[in-house]
Amino acid sequence: MNIKLTIICALSLLLAPMLGDARAQSDYPSRPITLIIPFPAGGVTDVVGREVARGLQKALNQTIVVENRSGAAGILGTRALAQTSPDGYTLGILTVSGISIAPHVQSNLGFDAAKDFTPISNAVTADGAIVANVNAPFNTVQELVKQAKEQPGKFSYASVGNGSLPHLAADLFSHMAGINLLHVPYRGASPALQDLMGGQIDLSFESSLVTTVSSLSTGRLKVLAITGPDRSPLMPNVPTVAESGYPGFSALGWFGVFGPAGLPPKILETLNRAVTDTLRDPAVIERLTKVGTQAAPTSPEAFVKFLREEDQKWASIAKRLNVRVD
Repeated sequence: MNIKLTIICALSLLLAPMLGDARAQSDYPSRPITLIIPFPAGGVTDVVGREVARGLQKALNQTIVVENRSGAAGILGTRALAQTSPDGYTLGILTVSGISIAPHVQSNLGFDAAKDFTPISNAVTADGAIVANVNAPFNTVQELVKQAKEQPGKFSYASVGNGSLPHLAADLFSHMAGINLLHVPYRGASPALQDLMGGQIDLSFESSLVTTVSSLSTGRLKVLAITGPDRSPLMPNVPTVAESGYPGFSALGWFGVFGPAGLPPKILETLNRAVTDTLRDPAVIERLTKVGTQAAPTSPEAFVKFLREEDQKWASIAKRLNVRVD
């Protein structure tokens, strides 16, 4: 009898953590969830993240706390997510800059993009743009290139940080056009936009049209070209960079929902369903379209495949341009 009791007690001790984990997953979410956004408030990542947060709050019937952790072109917030517990209570809106580009242009990131995260779903894709201060002495890509060749290094452009998508898009464009532009990195899109409108910066390579669309009414900006592969429905008269004499140029942004590595399958399934339901809501799609982004929810498996393709693409570009920002 004592032996049986001992065996039962031992089995109970072994099974207790497993039963606890199963109960935690079935009760998920039972408390507020933190959503890390690795850029300042007001930029495209923040706009997309807050839209996702509203949808998750409704779908999961739980409070979603948005936390902006900006710095180092999104690296600080991305690293913070990698270091959290995989219990589903800390998520993040991560971007092409931190996941697909940074590993190929920076060392000592503090995370492994391929191993330290659980991809939940892509959220949106976004066409970017080359935007200029209204007083800049050029109105088209062709005029910009002509002026930049006549005055190498004179014209400055803003990005959201070293190693970001706008930084590499600008480097790729400069390489293809044979010009030299002065790079001025910022902590986020909003402060960069303020200096662009104020005339302290000549150009900005935007990773989406979010801030561009909302700021055009000020009359202090002009759009030279769309950096995505196709013209934007929001600006159908604005040509792409490829149409402007540089065929093959394309820099498309994306913003996805991630958890830390090791997210339990049941929680992953719950979160993917909540994200995809949110991004298939016609009202959400309309709001995202109005700011120049396209809802692009995916299954976790499809998102992993997409991430592999993006990694290979930007690795090739970074190597060809020999870009390092350490």
